[in-house]
Amino acid sequence: MKKEKTSSKKFDKPEDSLFTKFQRRFIWGALKGLYKVIYRIKVEGEENVPKDGAFVICGNHIDFIKVPVIVLYSPRKINFIAKAELFKNPFLKRLGELFDVIPVKRGKQDVDSMKKSLKVLNNGEGLGLFPEGTTRGLEKGVKVKNGAAFMALRTGKPIVPVGVEVTKRPFPKIIVRYGKVLDYSKYQSRTPEKEVLDKVTGEMMEVIKDLANFDKSDIM
Repeated sequence: MKKEKTSSKKFDKPEDSLFTKFQRRFIWGALKGLYKVIYRIKVEGEENVPKDGAFVICGNHIDFIKVPVIVLYSPRKINFIAKAELFKNPFLKRLGELFDVIPVKRGKQDVDSMKKSLKVLNNGEGLGLFPEGTTRGLEKGVKVKNGAAFMALRTGKPIVPVGVEVTKRPFPKIIVRYGKVLDYSKYQSRTPEKEVLDKVTGEMMEVIKDLANFDKSDIM
């Protein structure tokens, strides 16, 4: 069986120490158990996540606290892109380092972030993005970013849409739904046209909204 490339080589970091590996496993398990107890997590459509090969996974951005459920309950490891400002917090910075979060500087073209993202996909792994670019962007009516579509079209990799639904209080419940793969490889290009990017982004967001049960009644 072919050994999977380590995240440390992927980001040109020194090899992880045994203590770092222990930290990662311990925190991952603790968080997953904690979310399961607090939010009664239910996962649907896990079979839609490719068992091997690279993919771009995109979901709705609920809020800072609930965002990790997409990563924690995915059957495949995901390397998420997150705003660089989060790394100013020592605790969040350490979590980002442990789980190979890719920091991106918003409002400018971040070449380093793009290179790392492309390397993730070239290594046959999962790259995660939130097209809204901010928490609850769908509710706020913000313009959705084309970054996810760009990465998918640039590399020809499939998009895995995921919707996160949170029931209203009291006793909120979180349902994570992984949708069927969206294949836009026919549009693959090093420099995708804006019209195509807008088309792919629009179609992708409609699927995500449906998976998240957006604008529909709460789950009973």
